[in-house]
Amino acid sequence: MSLATKKQTSNQQIKWFDTFTKVMLSIMFVMLLFIFGAGKYMASHQMEAGGTDDLVNTLATDVTKGQHHPFAELPGDAQVGAFSVANFFAGLIVGHHWEKLFGTPKKEE
Repeated sequence: MSLATKKQTSNQQIKWFDTFTKVMLSIMFVMLLFIFGAGKYMASHQMEAGGTDDLVNTLATDVTKGQHHPFAELPGDAQVGAFSVANFFAGLIVGHHWEKLFGTPKKEE
């Protein structure tokens, strides 16, 4: 590789928010909006959605003799679903930018 090519490569800026990243973030936020919207709807209509989190929270409340106060109240396993959606899209985006983050592998000559 010539000196001019190396200089051009080192002066180029890495574009983090390319079209793929923007689309994936948009889809993720729409899906999370639906999950949180459904949770808000279920909470406002006093709907029950049992899940493992409810069992764990009940056990924790019995042991600590106090109520738990989650940051965002989602019924049932909706919180697990929200984290799964966010982690899935974060993995896609990190995978897409893998070489930008960790560099390209050295080629054997």
